[in-house]
Amino acid sequence: MTNSATHPEIPARVRCSDGTVGQPVTGDVLPVGDVAECDVSIVCPFYNEEKILSDAVHALADRLEQKLQCSWELVIVNDGSTDKSADVAGEIAAGNPNIRLLGYRFNRGRGHALRIGIEQARGRIIVTTEIDLSWGEDIVERLLEAVEQNPDADIIVASPHLPGGGYKNVPAKRVFLSRFGNYVIRKLMLDAASMNTGMTRAYRRESIHSLPLEEDKKEFHLEVILKAQAMGYRIGEIPAVLEWKAYKHEGRDVARKSSSKINKLMVTHSLFSLFANPIRYIWPLSGVAMLIAIGFFLAGVVRLFMNLVSVYMLIVSLAFSIISLVLFLFGVLTQQGNMLQSEMWRLKQEIKNSRDVDGK
Repeated sequence: MTNSATHPEIPARVRCSDGTVGQPVTGDVLPVGDVAECDVSIVCPFYNEEKILSDAVHALADRLEQKLQCSWELVIVNDGSTDKSADVAGEIAAGNPNIRLLGYRFNRGRGHALRIGIEQARGRIIVTTEIDLSWGEDIVERLLEAVEQNPDADIIVASPHLPGGGYKNVPAKRVFLSRFGNYVIRKLMLDAASMNTGMTRAYRRESIHSLPLEEDKKEFHLEVILKAQAMGYRIGEIPAVLEWKAYKHEGRDVARKSSSKINKLMVTHSLFSLFANPIRYIWPLSGVAMLIAIGFFLAGVVRLFMNLVSVYMLIVSLAFSIISLVLFLFGVLTQQGNMLQSEMWRLKQEIKNSRDVDGK
């Protein structure tokens, strides 16, 4: 598969999934329609990866060339790197017609880079993953195989939290936070996948393009799962091992490290999960308040028959009953809000689709 040449020195603007136009994007920007033009697009964002980029991209492209028996493209997105990553990536893309480089001047976050890459992807299946194949050398093939074996699935997620998955050379603190964080997310938001925070996934083109996505940071991963679930899309998973690798640079080993600021990430992910689907905990809290109310009521009745002061027990019971009722009614309103929100997402996407059709 070859790409039609564009002028990388001329900035172009890419329309994002939320219907807005993103900041200028330079590189191999192509007119992308609704119909897939190749079988698979692999989208990999990067930021300040000068030391590992050449080895990583060449290794990934060689793997795809050897293992994929279908047409493919590798879309690498420079998320405003401040080192020489853009120059390194430009040299690589210039030498391989299957590699396309997109980029912009200022760092916007992983979610923005992924949205740009997904919008520009021309594959029937779109795979997003780490550029250094830290989820396994064969992760692209395994994701594609899972998509083909599960025709009803719209999204396939690579998860280290399934039997057969795991972590390698990842600090124990990061492993604990990932496992605990995803457990909390499943309890607060939804239980659609065991790995909600990972980038490595496969999407059916029509499914991911139908979602009105807006997040620029790593909450993008949560947003996709939340909106896909709201739209009734099916989400599958495969086990995978996440490995932090080391590469050679100027004769020395360079350890692969995460650029995530873990404390900030925990706060932002927790807040997103907390407000994304409050019905998950509002009604349970209502139930707990009602059980407490019943407990105090029964204790008050017992004290009444024992000729003991029971009025305080009954007052506390009444207070918890009111709290339970308020939480229940708030839950009803929240559920209705979720339904309206889902309809708004669908309407927003229909408006975007109609604009795209009118613009053709």
